[in-house]
Amino acid sequence: MLIILHDHQAKGQFVDMARQMLALGLISAVELDLPAKFQGVPGPQIDWREIKTHVNRASMRDLTQAIIPALARAESRPVIAVDDLTTLTPTQMAFWLAIFDHAQVIGCASEKKARVRKLWWKMKEIAVKPLPPPVIREIVRKYIEAKGVLIESPDLYISHVVKQSGGVPQAIHDMLDESGKERIIDKRKVREMRHDAGVFYLDFTPLVMILGAVIVSMRYVGMGTGDKTLYIMGGLGTALFLTFRYFVFKGVGR
Repeated sequence: MLIILHDHQAKGQFVDMARQMLALGLISAVELDLPAKFQGVPGPQIDWREIKTHVNRASMRDLTQAIIPALARAESRPVIAVDDLTTLTPTQMAFWLAIFDHAQVIGCASEKKARVRKLWWKMKEIAVKPLPPPVIREIVRKYIEAKGVLIESPDLYISHVVKQSGGVPQAIHDMLDESGKERIIDKRKVREMRHDAGVFYLDFTPLVMILGAVIVSMRYVGMGTGDKTLYIMGGLGTALFLTFRYFVFKGVGR
C-alpha cells in the first residue's frame, strides 16, 4: 500500500495520511474519533469533505495515536512517500520516528538539519541528481498539453522553466502549478517567473580570507623592512577589511 504526502508541513502530512488511510480502509472512524453518525461506516464510504474540519482540529499526538495502531495491524507494511521532510522540528520528529516502526518511509529533504539528526540515522541517504533538460522539457510540454495553458511563447516559457528549476522536480511542480493559475502567460510573465532552485551562489569566502591575510601581512612586512608606505597601506587595508568584515557578518546574522 502506497501513501503519498505532498504537504510541506508536518501537521498537514499527518492529516493527509489519515485521509488516505481512511480511503484505503486502514483506519476506522472510531480511531479518528469522528462524530457518531460515521461510526460503523466503512472508511472508503465516508465523504472526506464532511469530516475534514474535524480531523484538522485533532492534534499531532491524537493523530499519531490513531495512525500507529492502524499501521501496525496492516497486512503488508505500507510505504509512505513524503515530498518534503526539511521543515521538521524535534517535536514533530518524535511522531515520525513512531511511524518508522510500522511503515517503510521514503522522504525528500533539501537540507539535513542537525536538530532532527535522529531521523536521518533511521534513513539511508540517496543523492538525487537534477533532472536533465530534455526530461524537463518533455514534462513541461505534456503539462501544457494536458492543462491547455495559453502561452504566448512556449519555447521561451519551457527554456525559462528549465533554467529556473535547476532540475529539481519540486521546483518544476511549483512553477507549473503557479503558471496554471494564469489565464494567459505572455513574455513579461515568463521573464518574471523566479524560483529559489534556479539561484546559484558563488562562495567568495576563501578569496576574502586570502585577501585579508595579504592585507594584514603587508603591515608587518612594512614594519620589518622599514618601508613606511607599505606599513601605512597595510594599516589602512586592515582597517577597511575589519570594517567590511563587520558589515558582512552583521548582514549574515540578520
